[in-house]
Amino acid sequence: MTFNRKLGLEPGDDPQTVKLVTRPDHEVMPGTIHFAVLATTAEVAAASAAESAVVPASVHLSLLRRAVPGTLIGRGKLIRRGRTVTVCEGEVEQDGKLVAKATVHFAVMS
Repeated sequence: MTFNRKLGLEPGDDPQTVKLVTRPDHEVMPGTIHFAVLATTAEVAAASAAESAVVPASVHLSLLRRAVPGTLIGRGKLIRRGRTVTVCEGEVEQDGKLVAKATVHFAVMS
């Protein structure tokens, strides 16, 4: 089982989205989702927008509001595709509100 599946990430309704229904083990303290869960959701969503085999080289994450137990939706957006490096953004929403945003530089693997 891959890390993303073990975390609980699933494909979203759109091709460049992912969905996560949080569990108690995603919480850093009762009622608050751990930043690493938000970072992974944003990074995986960003990777889906790259449309090629990529691995993260750097991730800049901004936490914008507290994420609580429930459903998280990650959306990816391609910013720049390069031959060796691709830049994408990943946003994480909960109940229609932005909770985290990441800019990810990916190393292109193929």
